[in-house]
Amino acid sequence: MRKKFAKNIIVLFVFFYAFIGYAQEVLQLKKSLNQAQNDEKIRLYLQLVDVYLQQHNLDSAKYYNNQAVIYAKSTGKEKWLSKIYYKFGDIQYYTGKYEQANRSYIRAQNISLKYHDTLTFVDLLIERGYIYIAWQKNDSTLLLMNKAIKFSQKVNYQKGLARASLVIGNIYHGLNKHQKALEFYYKTLKAAQNISNKKGIGIAYSNIGMCYLEMHQDDAAIENLKKSIAILNDVPDSYIQTGNSYDDLAIIYSRKGNAKLSRQYYTKALDIFKKKGNKEDIAVGYNVVAECLSNLDRYAESNQYLDSAISIAKNIKFGLMLQKSYKSYAENLRHLHQYNKAYTFLDKHNQVKDSLQSEQFHKQLAEMDVKYKSLENQRRIEQLEHKRKLDKARFRILLISGISLILLLLVVAYNIVQKRKKQKEIAELELEKSRIRTQSLSEQLELKNKQLTTHALNMMQKNKLLSDLENHISAIISKIEGEGKTELKKLKREVKHLLNSEKDWDTFKIYFEQVNKDFLSKLKLINPNLTQTDIRLATLLKLNMTNKEIGSILNITHQSVRNALYRLKNKLTLEPEIDLRDFVATL
Repeated sequence: MRKKFAKNIIVLFVFFYAFIGYAQEVLQLKKSLNQAQNDEKIRLYLQLVDVYLQQHNLDSAKYYNNQAVIYAKSTGKEKWLSKIYYKFGDIQYYTGKYEQANRSYIRAQNISLKYHDTLTFVDLLIERGYIYIAWQKNDSTLLLMNKAIKFSQKVNYQKGLARASLVIGNIYHGLNKHQKALEFYYKTLKAAQNISNKKGIGIAYSNIGMCYLEMHQDDAAIENLKKSIAILNDVPDSYIQTGNSYDDLAIIYSRKGNAKLSRQYYTKALDIFKKKGNKEDIAVGYNVVAECLSNLDRYAESNQYLDSAISIAKNIKFGLMLQKSYKSYAENLRHLHQYNKAYTFLDKHNQVKDSLQSEQFHKQLAEMDVKYKSLENQRRIEQLEHKRKLDKARFRILLISGISLILLLLVVAYNIVQKRKKQKEIAELELEKSRIRTQSLSEQLELKNKQLTTHALNMMQKNKLLSDLENHISAIISKIEGEGKTELKKLKREVKHLLNSEKDWDTFKIYFEQVNKDFLSKLKLINPNLTQTDIRLATLLKLNMTNKEIGSILNITHQSVRNALYRLKNKLTLEPEIDLRDFVATL
């Protein structure tokens, strides 16, 4: 009695200090809230919502969430609305209003996509997955989780990858598809390791060990469960997960016939559940002990623990545990050859099973009814809101239209004549300016083209003349001897020098670039390694010179011109079917 009184006093003190701690936190947040602005103010609103949710004070949580919405909209901080509606979903989910929670999460999802907040988008997909699990819609949950994994991989969001993979693993485990569950539990483990999440790593090892246990791969199960315990023992608030791993190890060793190790592990698990867990955890613990004792053929002892599990399950209305315990009890009695009594417990098992199925059916009907009523109310609200907006819009349109019409009649009467007069004057002036500008540009271009062509033709005539002169001098040199021959050779060299002079090309280049401003730069961009000869050849092609004219200007033979054109085409990396002249003309 004294021990129980002392325990109650300790519990009261714990709750008292927790309450004091929450009160201080709330006061501090409210004080900071009064001084904060912009993003910091919204962040503090959301922190207050979290604190009130932990206190189960839903009214205050809703109030501050609404304040966050108002502030975000009034200050143009719409990007925060995804996180704010996320909180609305959490509040509704906490109170079992899954349909409303789902709508809030979807609304938050759409906003997060608009502002490219992929991490929040992934978290919302996972939260919606939990709702679909509650609705027993595994296919819909798998679609959402696979989408979450896809987006998580795209932005390397390891936390989202771990959470989504864990949900999929749990679904496959519930469907007894252990190999498929293992695949996703290993993905969860890898993602948790990537972000050094010790609790996530420990739980992943625990789930992997549980799968191997149910696949009767005991050595692999033991290895992973021991890893889980070693990690979770150093992680605060992981007692229940650690207890579950101890329970799984106890079951494995009982199947192996090792009573000592089995007892060692289920004793540790039961101690944890009694100290840290709730009544449901304790009932599970008793049930595991009973399973281990049954595996060791100690059926009477097993039933003693099942009595404790059944007592708690009845007290807290834990139907699934009650159903399992009755069935295990019947199996133990069968082994003890107490068939009449075994039949009684099997009948109890069937009654609980039927009751649960009936309860589940009625629950689904109720959920469907609530969902229908919720959708119907939402539809009516939307219709009323739509009608209100339409009426308001119509009134505004009529008012604005009336005022606009009056102003228009007053202004049009005065401006119509002036406008026509000014338009005519402006049009005539612009037309004259355009004509003068066009004429001036045309004359300038024509002049520069004439200069360019004239210079090219002069170069051609000069080169032909010098080439003929060189040939004539060569013919004379071959016929005479003596000092005159030496002078003629000297004269021939000077003529050849004139043929190769760069001065004419420099002048030509100035005229050419005035008419074709970007041609040479485009040419160099295609191939920076073009030679001077290549560039000159291209400019003459641009002027539409014939091969004969090009040969005369460059002082090379007709065949040399053809060879040079072939080399230029290769340097410009043109396909065989593309004509070089057409390409240069359009460059």
